[in-house]
Amino acid sequence: MTTLEQSSYPDLDELDLKIIELMKVNGRITYKEVSDRVNIPEATARYRVQRLLNSNLLQVEAWFNPNHIGKPQSNIMNLSVESGRVNHVAEELAKLDEVQFLSIVSGCHNIVVNVSFNSQPDLLRFCEKLTAMRGVITYETQVVTRVVKAHYDYSLN
Repeated sequence: MTTLEQSSYPDLDELDLKIIELMKVNGRITYKEVSDRVNIPEATARYRVQRLLNSNLLQVEAWFNPNHIGKPQSNIMNLSVESGRVNHVAEELAKLDEVQFLSIVSGCHNIVVNVSFNSQPDLLRFCEKLTAMRGVITYETQVVTRVVKAHYDYSLN
């Protein structure tokens, strides 16, 4: 995933917002369904969806439940990193397969990551990677015992 400058996004109009709302509910909605729901030609629906996807403003992804595929160890880790190394450490962490979500944050910690493992020894090996990473001062690990809600619905309003 790359970071884009705000100015590289297309200008959004009311039609784009309607299409985005439809795709938030069903990322697999067909162009025909989009055209029918917002009353536009199918070619326009195809063009608008592709423009949103190509600009990286809209991403369609499939998420799985790790408990059903053998990765029951889900963890949230809070890292404190030397101030001049935050971006570098974040970039290095983003390359690791275990990391599903990563953000640079304000507050007591600099970086928050969500990671999943097959076993406790896998978690320990990941912690060894963190310890060896230049710039990481400390980290805290919380084991997720139960997911109550996992829904990312960012509002455009």
